[in-house]
Amino acid sequence: MGKSNKNFGPILRYYNVKPSHIEDYGSIKKVVTEKGIFALKTISKAVNQQFPTLVQHLFQQGYTRAVPIYPTVDGRYLVFYDQSYHYLMPWLTNNSNQRSDRHQELCKELARMHLSTLRKHKLEDGKEITAYYEKVVNKWDETSQYLESFVEAAEKKWYMSPFELQVCTYFHEANLASRFSRTQFDKWYETILEKKSYRTALTHGKVSINHLLFDDYGKGYFTNFERATFANPIHDLVDLNYRRLKTYPLLCDDCVTCYETYRTHFSLRDEEVSLFLSFLTYPEPIYRCVRIYEENKHKTEREHVQLLQRAYWLIKNIEYVSVKILEAEGQRKEQKETNEEESHT
Repeated sequence: MGKSNKNFGPILRYYNVKPSHIEDYGSIKKVVTEKGIFALKTISKAVNQQFPTLVQHLFQQGYTRAVPIYPTVDGRYLVFYDQSYHYLMPWLTNNSNQRSDRHQELCKELARMHLSTLRKHKLEDGKEITAYYEKVVNKWDETSQYLESFVEAAEKKWYMSPFELQVCTYFHEANLASRFSRTQFDKWYETILEKKSYRTALTHGKVSINHLLFDDYGKGYFTNFERATFANPIHDLVDLNYRRLKTYPLLCDDCVTCYETYRTHFSLRDEEVSLFLSFLTYPEPIYRCVRIYEENKHKTEREHVQLLQRAYWLIKNIEYVSVKILEAEGQRKEQKETNEEESHT
């Protein structure tokens, strides 16, 4: 038995599994045994230990496109060993490169997962929602004032640093994005108080094309549920778009197509669309760069400028996608009104 086998042998004994060969893929180990091939994952001890229960909940609700987590012989889903947690799954070869529509498949499965676990909640009074709204608005106001003060101080200098000059250049566009985000957030707040209800679903927490594994038949299965929780489903959409758009300047029409794919399988309510657009377009990446610049003196000026440049690319990529989505939602609303008028004539 090799060294790797010795390291993980005590863990695998809890599953009554004897490895013949183990391949190292970072946090994932490919475990080859006489009973089959398994994936053993190692995660931080700080992780939410209840996430395997949420995976089981998916299967109970009839959603089967998730990689199952195997129990130990004594019924546990996590094994604590050597200051970390470990869990065992079947090994999927992941033939994702064979599919050109894998992002559309990801959004379709995400929508199906949300629909399978959807929960509707009545809003008894608006106090809790109002408290949340005011908390977010106050934080955004403080952040906007912080950036404005930074720009004002920079403009008073005889010579700005390259980073300060770049921030001043981007300030107007960041301010416009912040205003748009606030408008959409206000719409969400007003609508949800009017409807007196809201929805939650099981959210993945870290949606990525790397976390949808495809089997030999082209079927996709979600994995990596460590951050899963019940929340507003739009959080997964925001997270997914951030990951896809955090790149060089890009007009991502495929992101818009994926959004429409999601909408086809899971019908978002008006206030959910508003919340999605609000959280997606809020220029937090720009604000974060300024904070890092003032607090972290270990980076060079050039490194700070590079971080800011990437943040600007991100919010511009988001701007293109959000405008397209806003147009699509407007057309959808007009079509709905036209259909309602025709039905009454």
